Amino acid sequence: GAWSAIGVAFGGQPLTPNSPSTGQICSYDWGFPCLQRPGHATMNDTVALSIPNPFFEGRNEVYLLTSSPVTLIDTGIATSKAFEALQEAIEEHGLAVSDIERVVLTHKHIDHIGNAWRVQQASDAEVFIFSSEQSSLENVDPDGDRYRELVQERLTGWHVPEDVYPDSAESARWRWEIESCPATPLEDKQLLPQGDGQLEVIHTPGHTMGSICLRYGDVLFSGDHVLPKISPNIGGGDMRRRGMLGHYLDSLDRVAQLDDELRCIYPGHGDSFEDLRGRCEQLARHHQRRLDKLVSVVAAEAGQTVYQLARRLFGRLKDFHVVLGCAEANAHLEHLVEQGAMSERDGRFYGDPEAGSTNEGDC
Repeated sequence: GAWSAIGVAFGGQPLTPNSPSTGQICSYDWGFPCLQRPGHATMNDTVALSIPNPFFEGRNEVYLLTSSPVTLIDTGIATSKAFEALQEAIEEHGLAVSDIERVVLTHKHIDHIGNAWRVQQASDAEVFIFSSEQSSLENVDPDGDRYRELVQERLTGWHVPEDVYPDSAESARWRWEIESCPATPLEDKQLLPQGDGQLEVIHTPGHTMGSICLRYGDVLFSGDHVLPKISPNIGGGDMRRRGMLGHYLDSLDRVAQLDDELRCIYPGHGDSFEDLRGRCEQLARHHQRRLDKLVSVVAAEAGQTVYQLARRLFGRLKDFHVVLGCAEANAHLEHLVEQGAMSERDGRFYGDPEAGSTNEGDC
């Protein structure tokens, strides 16, 4: 696993069907594409551009809004190959990177912010990101040094045996091509003029604390908050934060309530889809099953660590899956402790027989 693959911001790793970032059994055949495919099809002023990404999520979906101001939603991963693909895709629609007037980023991960600096240097575009993640653009960490220190601290706290630590030597081949760039902070409910309408910022913390969706008339750009075929990793994408699963479930509920007003969802990975509420309910049920399993396991065998419980959820963890699996398990365990369903002492977890069910319903 490449340590610096998420050194600037979490980008993921190739995973098996039972891995923590795929949502385990979350490779649902879901979604009903509502952008004309194949190719770079357009609907109104929205163009979907598929940009190469070497990690498990598959190609990034970047969105070009051709009305004024010409806007790019996300920018793909921080590699020359991805930027060249982005340039070519934009040129296919009669524009150039130098024509981009504004970039809006859905969250701080490297496969979304990766080419914002290049676009800005080529066009002098204003770059927007949620306020809590502004420093991810203005103080980048191409070699992942800060991230490696954080990973080391978390692995120790999760009681991960040193002999299963990710191999940091492999990360030497991963040095992101990224530079810092100035950014304008966004806030929840902020409106950005776009063509004859406006982009509405919807703060959806969970995958990261500063994740946003963007509503544009009857469509929603969902970033990595709601994806059609995989469940975004919760916990591994913002390991300095606590309570991420609770935030994520609340954010699912918030966007699900918009379903009746939306025609189409444009995600950060995968095809566009409909039935936002149904997908949110499916994701909520997936996390509820994980919570229930952890309650059952801890009730039967108290005193287990995050690493031991991650193994119970995901089986054998190898390379960077160790970090992702433990982070996901930890996010669920934090939620259970917050809800009073179990307790934690010295990094070990104990059941509360009087806590009752953790079921809080779906979206």
